[in-house]
Amino acid sequence: MSDWRRLREEEWRPLLAAYPIPAEVADRLPRYLTLLGRFEGAVDLVGRVGPDSLIKEHVLDSLAGVPLLAETGRLIDVGSGNGFPAVPILLARGGWSAVLLEPRERRWAFLRLAARELGLNADVRRERLGEHRGSGYDALTVRALGPQMWAERAGAVLREGGVALWWTSRAAAEGVVPAGMVPVVDSPMPVPERGVIAVWRRCST
Repeated sequence: MSDWRRLREEEWRPLLAAYPIPAEVADRLPRYLTLLGRFEGAVDLVGRVGPDSLIKEHVLDSLAGVPLLAETGRLIDVGSGNGFPAVPILLARGGWSAVLLEPRERRWAFLRLAARELGLNADVRRERLGEHRGSGYDALTVRALGPQMWAERAGAVLREGGVALWWTSRAAAEGVVPAGMVPVVDSPMPVPERGVIAVWRRCST
């Protein structure tokens, strides 16, 4: 397994070209992936994976959420960590602005740097969802966090008709209904064995 952390931007490009990634996104992803590699040792952002696994299990999984979103809007991403899924989504949906919530200091610092260097319209805050005072978002995204960390507050930060997207297993999604929301659809990951994106919509109050 090659060390993805050492790959340069020009080495990422042919690897990304082997996957169905829109050209305008693939053009900007190498910068993000090299930043991940630079900070991985100090921050433990992704762990021990190969470059193909990183693309399939993180990049493609993240981009699977793009068709579930409108062309423009305001996004709040909870527990943003290493930037998946929010960063690939923002690269693909340039009309979106975002607030990225990450309470851990080193990951927050990494995300601030990544947002700046990639030119993302993103405000990175060192907060948990329970501490956040914003509202009226069009979409909430969350990955690698259990529902106890976000489900109770999801409806409160979304506008009426806003959607919550949760990257999870099908079994974990069963029976979870965030407060003030109704289930819409479970959208499979590009590799179905990896789970689904569970989707809910905020109902009228």
